[in-house]
Amino acid sequence: MHKVASRGAHLGRRPFIAGTAGVAASLAMPAIAQDRPIRMGWIAAVTGVFASNAQAQDWGFRTMVQDLNDAGGVNGRKLEIVMRDSAGDPSKAVSFAKELVYNEKVDVVCGPINSGEVLPTLGVVSGAKTIQMVGGVIDELIDPVKYPLAFRNLNTNTQYIKVATRFCLEKLNRKKIAIIDDNTGYGVLAMQGLVKMLAAQGLKPAFTVTVDPNKVDVTDEILKARASGADVIQTWTNATGFMARVLNARGEQGWDVPIVGNPSMYQDQVGALLSKPAYWENAFAAGYANSVTDANGKLPPATQAFLDKHREGAAPYVKTAVFAIMQGATAALIPVTGWKKAGTTEAFATKAALESIPVIETPYGRFSYTPTDHNGFGDDGMAICIANSRQPDGSLKAIPL
Repeated sequence: MHKVASRGAHLGRRPFIAGTAGVAASLAMPAIAQDRPIRMGWIAAVTGVFASNAQAQDWGFRTMVQDLNDAGGVNGRKLEIVMRDSAGDPSKAVSFAKELVYNEKVDVVCGPINSGEVLPTLGVVSGAKTIQMVGGVIDELIDPVKYPLAFRNLNTNTQYIKVATRFCLEKLNRKKIAIIDDNTGYGVLAMQGLVKMLAAQGLKPAFTVTVDPNKVDVTDEILKARASGADVIQTWTNATGFMARVLNARGEQGWDVPIVGNPSMYQDQVGALLSKPAYWENAFAAGYANSVTDANGKLPPATQAFLDKHREGAAPYVKTAVFAIMQGATAALIPVTGWKKAGTTEAFATKAALESIPVIETPYGRFSYTPTDHNGFGDDGMAICIANSRQPDGSLKAIPL
């Protein structure tokens, strides 16, 4: 279990729109009666296979909580983190969710932060009538009827697929898509979502294959994709090793077809596993506007301000991903926004508050929730990033759509 360290912070004001620039110091609301600390449950797999991203998210979460506490907390009440490391194990995530809501009596459960762990915790947290910030992209995780207190604090997988497919069809003008996904729940659902999206436009994939992400050689899959007449590959996997093997196989066959897919494609771990740097060319990933620099080399204002304020602390994590830091910060910020509006931490009052705020500005992007939509993240927060464009500060370059 970790404790929150103190860091200085100043958060400015922004009328009517809550966010990292305004939630801590503006939005004057009715006083929350209790003076006890507000307890924020936090489940993150900071060890295990998801550790690199999770550690960046954990740092972002803790830093945002510290900023909010330094700015006065929530109407004078301090925020307290009650953290559990699930190590990527869904059974541990469920056990910790039960512990947090029933023994620790937390006011919110933030996380888990991958879809496979989130799914089995939803019933536990909802059953305890506790707000949950969902950190997984799989669309099926959010259901305002079945899980009325669960809100997503990042994009959906459909948004990944949508921006990638739009890029293939409209920007690249490539319609013969080969799909290579891994056999995890995420990979299979992504493939199925892409096939459905193509069908809605009267298209069928040129080739599809589902592969064990631990398979050492995917040359056969690349040869079959090429033989199908495909003019673009979409690869859906969170496994950086598998992504690198697909890029290597494409490169070793001298097949310079564009490859588009999951954000794992621009991870440093992928570059380190490539046989040749050239194999990272003509590769693009669904990504985030929060990680993309403008013509002046600046990230979006909320993201840039957060990183500038905490430049030294962020340094070990930006190489993993700017978006991971921002996701962690946003997981902490959104429930605080609801509590400020509601004037209480009571779950259903917080739900109503979050559903009524027109726009919540966060370092991750804009969120707008409604009673029928607890996803909230806008399509304008998505981007197509050049896979090998990562800068030392973790930012990326994007292809305009």
